[in-house]
Amino acid sequence: MKTSTATVDDFWDAVKFWWTKDDGVEALRPSHCAACGAAAHRGDGRLRLHGHGSRERTVWGPTLPATPPALTSVRVRRFKCTDCGAARTALPRGLGRRLRYSLSAIALALAAWAMWLCPAAEVRAAVSPCGIVGASEVGRWRSLRRWARRATGLFGLPAAAAATARQHAARAAQLVRARGPTDAPDAARVVLGAHVR
Repeated sequence: MKTSTATVDDFWDAVKFWWTKDDGVEALRPSHCAACGAAAHRGDGRLRLHGHGSRERTVWGPTLPATPPALTSVRVRRFKCTDCGAARTALPRGLGRRLRYSLSAIALALAAWAMWLCPAAEVRAAVSPCGIVGASEVGRWRSLRRWARRATGLFGLPAAAAATARQHAARAAQLVRARGPTDAPDAARVVLGAHVR
């Protein structure tokens, strides 16, 4: 996979800052309940969405293109609605709901597979911290096609016309890269662009 060693520490510091930044319960409180749609604050000033503790979440993948894939632990805050009882997790920038991999790892995988035309096995080795590959998966990685189909929603991109999985992946990677800093190396632009909405 194509990588660059230029200013890796600067990019890592920015990503690490976003993942470890905790603005407190009030700053992270959602504006409304995702389940019932009720506002976080009642009309009389009382709260509807209360802090419901925090938990550790394990995130897979490299944080930067020049670093090996790893399992990273991130603390996330939870909120509970007093009306419907639903609990919601407030995620830091760069993490997606119900995703094992970080958005930057997914963007990097899609860019390597569709823009830089790396084989799926090489992309998997560079992005996945799990070294165990089943006999039916040697030489391929099904997650790439799954992420390519979901890229529009994952990265908040405009809808795309019908295309192949690799075309969807290339389009998503190019749009995500365009969000990154223009003075950064290509792969680092993809990683940092995944954190911008």
